[in-house]
Amino acid sequence: MVHGSFTGIRIGLSTIKAFCDITAKPCVAVSALEALAYTVEDDGYICSMIDAKHSNLYYGIFEKNANKITKLCDFAFDNIENLLLRLNNLKKKIFFVGNCGILYKDMIKSYLKNEIFFAEDLSASSKYVGIVAFDKFNLGEILTSDTLNAMYLKKSNAEERNTNL
Repeated sequence: MVHGSFTGIRIGLSTIKAFCDITAKPCVAVSALEALAYTVEDDGYICSMIDAKHSNLYYGIFEKNANKITKLCDFAFDNIENLLLRLNNLKKKIFFVGNCGILYKDMIKSYLKNEIFFAEDLSASSKYVGIVAFDKFNLGEILTSDTLNAMYLKKSNAEERNTNL
């Protein structure tokens, strides 16, 4: 997932698509939420979260077992309360990664009964983006310029204004 404006994301994807076409090389899509999940070393559930302001966040829920990370749900945009309701059903320890772990630490601790861990200093560095890409490539999750598309978890401001009319 590329962070930034809708226009910035479209420009970045257009550039990648052009490289794919010119070089005839495939590409692999990596979300920042996936890269964050790969920073966790122990087994358990992983909740990757990126702040979207006003008690909202982008998140992904994963499970790590024997060094294999599995995405458990589609990436989503929601508020912290709804995410905590969803996580309340998980029975193993949960690792929180991304900037929302620190932002909502007290709320998470008071709401969830699980064993909880916060990775406060980890970010989705290029190292983890590369590891995710390598794993996806080996699993055959390869894209071309025709199949690579932006993944928007939230509507643009213009789309939201049109919906509210």
